[in-house]
Amino acid sequence: MVKDDFHRYNLQGALRVSEKIPGPKSASLLEEQRRYDSNALVYPNQVALAMSRGLGATVEDLDGNIFIDFSGGVGALNVGHSNPEVVLAIKKQAEKFAHGLDFPSAPRVALSRKLVELAPGQLRDSSKVLMCGPTGADAVEAAIKLTKFHTKKPGIVSFEGGWHGVSGVSLSLTAKRAAKANYLPGVPEIYFAPYPYCFRCPFGMKHPECGLACAHYLEHIIKDNDTGLAAPAGLLIEPIQGEGGIIVPPAGYMKEVRRICDDNALLLIADEIQTGFCRTGKMFAVEHEGITPDIMTVSKSMGSGLPISGIVFRKELDTWAPGAHVGTFRGNALSCAAGVAGIKFMENHKLADRSMSLGQKVLKRCVELQARFDAIGDVRGRGLYVGVEFVKKDATHSPDADLLVRLQKECFPKGLIVWKGGRAANVARIMPALVISDELLDAGMAIFEEGLKAVTTK
Repeated sequence: MVKDDFHRYNLQGALRVSEKIPGPKSASLLEEQRRYDSNALVYPNQVALAMSRGLGATVEDLDGNIFIDFSGGVGALNVGHSNPEVVLAIKKQAEKFAHGLDFPSAPRVALSRKLVELAPGQLRDSSKVLMCGPTGADAVEAAIKLTKFHTKKPGIVSFEGGWHGVSGVSLSLTAKRAAKANYLPGVPEIYFAPYPYCFRCPFGMKHPECGLACAHYLEHIIKDNDTGLAAPAGLLIEPIQGEGGIIVPPAGYMKEVRRICDDNALLLIADEIQTGFCRTGKMFAVEHEGITPDIMTVSKSMGSGLPISGIVFRKELDTWAPGAHVGTFRGNALSCAAGVAGIKFMENHKLADRSMSLGQKVLKRCVELQARFDAIGDVRGRGLYVGVEFVKKDATHSPDADLLVRLQKECFPKGLIVWKGGRAANVARIMPALVISDELLDAGMAIFEEGLKAVTTK
């Protein structure tokens, strides 16, 4: 194992921010992007950033301003921006070849082998890997296709607040209504169950007195022949909801989901696209509850910044014939090389343990802020995957998305990038690269607190 000084994995000189943000060079490139790119752009509309370079949990814009990045590439950069070991692996592979369809190459086979060796529970050393296209949505599509192919059943259970992508099947499985605007007709026989969102329980109950009522209701809609659910093939769930607001299910819930699937002959698909690869303090989030999914989707930090996705599944489910699921860019050699290097870095530097340690530190700090600021309705998370939910001062703790917008705008000129999440876009997500130094994390949290003071006193 490596003795770590995580300063070297981040830009030096942070924080360095000029008075006017964005500066002239950044403003010019942002304007040029708007001229040529689609209106579908999201990120630069919220944070006026034109990146020049990044390292670890820091980024520099075209005008030389350095920021702490609490977004972590929204789950894609657990080993950080431009991790030196990943960059070296990409360079070495690029000198050989980049595109090899699904012919075997050393990095492709090494990544598949590593995924099988690291897979959770009974999948470990007893699973198969299917490399998919460049996005997590591709992995979701493959997982659903395999589930239906194997079971010969049409129905899929997904969850309220879930996010699984915006293409075809994955969009049909995503719960967010706004994402589906004008998207018709969608994939049939998909049904949504309540996710265990204890702060806003749809049953109006409190845990643990509720006795996991949400799990009982899930079992009801699956077992009852008159709930309108077609013969269910499988159930797709995020072990911790990410885009939904970093919602952590109560203890025992995921074990109940596993039991329900077993008792009713459903395949359990765990969407680990955002939670995987040390983000929650374990290699995969399902490990916190000690359960084994039948199929697991992986992407984002699997490629350490390069696009790749895949599914890891029980050997017995490998019922496809050759060519049953293909894709030109599945298992791209550069992405596989980056993936192998990134996972080795995670293991050598014990990033799962570091995520847990830093996450506990951030959670404690946020709970202290909650005691001082009425605007914070709930704090939750696991590992360095923390959500802070902002609410209004009313009896129902209505979501306060406007406050979070103002907090983003307050923090950015001070050198901190904060990203949004939650069903009502009122949850600040604190999920920087796991190579962030302790000092940078403290500095970022100080800016977060300073910004919160500013927006709550106006």
